[in-house]
Amino acid sequence: MTKRLMGFILTVGTAVPLCGCDALQGYLGLDTVEVVLNNQADYAVEVDLYLSDQKDIPEALLITIGEHLEFTLAPGTSQRFTRSCDDLKAIIIYDADLEVVGGPDTESNVLRTDGDFDCADRITFTFDHSAAISDFNVAVDVRPQTVLLP
Repeated sequence: MTKRLMGFILTVGTAVPLCGCDALQGYLGLDTVEVVLNNQADYAVEVDLYLSDQKDIPEALLITIGEHLEFTLAPGTSQRFTRSCDDLKAIIIYDADLEVVGGPDTESNVLRTDGDFDCADRITFTFDHSAAISDFNVAVDVRPQTVLLP
């Protein structure tokens, strides 16, 4: 075993009894939800999304009072951000527009914690279309975040 790994095990073994599991989650970065916007389309995509710290917020209220974020994604690029698990309990891609003349738009359903995703998950929204371009859509993938140990 390397000294670095042994040091980590000693640190974790000491921290959990003294600080509890919440402190360990924070140390490992597991007290957040990561959101990734991935543009696999041949054109830029303008994205409007809303998120809320209320799990059971109705969709109409989410897009009225939720935190509003806007992104423009060049073709083949990604954008990511994180929020604490307390701050992200519901999220929706309200409108994503493919930036081409007469370009289509798409949206997602509302995703909610404790059903669609959990604390420490990574939510990836991938935008794509076929050669027809008119079938522009967003795919959603939810997976646990990868933890890299020191």
